[in-house]
Amino acid sequence: MDLPIQAPAEGLTWIPKPEGKRILITGAAGTVASLITAQLSESHELVGIDAALIENKDFVEIHQADLDDDALLNQLVSEAHYVLHLATGAADGKAGLYAIEIDATNRILAAAIQHGTRRVVLASSNHAAGWYEREHLAGRSNGHVKPSDPPRPDGMYGAAKAYMEALGRFASDASGLPVSVLRIGTMRANLTLDELIASDELAYLGFGEFRTQRLKRTWLTGADLVRILAEEFRAVEPYRLRYATSSPEQYEWDHTVLID
Repeated sequence: MDLPIQAPAEGLTWIPKPEGKRILITGAAGTVASLITAQLSESHELVGIDAALIENKDFVEIHQADLDDDALLNQLVSEAHYVLHLATGAADGKAGLYAIEIDATNRILAAAIQHGTRRVVLASSNHAAGWYEREHLAGRSNGHVKPSDPPRPDGMYGAAKAYMEALGRFASDASGLPVSVLRIGTMRANLTLDELIASDELAYLGFGEFRTQRLKRTWLTGADLVRILAEEFRAVEPYRLRYATSSPEQYEWDHTVLID
């Protein structure tokens, strides 16, 4: 099925709206949103949309709705200065990934171009390049991966995130829309890092020293994500891609920002 970004196909060029502080957050009922909204709401006006009930007082406006509601999504994007696309369809398998990571991303980007959104931030994942880590686990590499290296997904979820990244790059190249892609590491709302290390989650990492060191590298706190988002909202480059963790000094995931 052909899925063109609608606005560039119509020959439109992104023209930024005046500065403002309104952020539309998709996936507003999710874990990542729950870890950042308290701090973000101190300096921004937050609007949330999620198919699930949003039980979060940090939002000035909430919408319990699917992202396939075109009229509502277009309205919310038109009123926002920034869009933070955190939603994922991973829980619903292949159909969910198509609906959220691909189709909804496509429509959000098209609306953002049309309405002059100042920047769209796409929540990608380390799994868009997760095969590098698989090779490291197998002892075939040193694990070093840069944001400029080709995507190498480690599953359907990672492949959908790589597609999302490509949509963002195309929208930016075709129209000038500022797009930031964040390959987000490991975040949990109900576990500390030490508790996660001791748990049986992410069993593919094993249960020894490699697991401990890997989770320490990939752990991302809400406060650090808010700091990264502030940098992205201030950025002037039309396209940016970076890894997002609380350990930017690590060797394995190079935290250099890919800028174009």
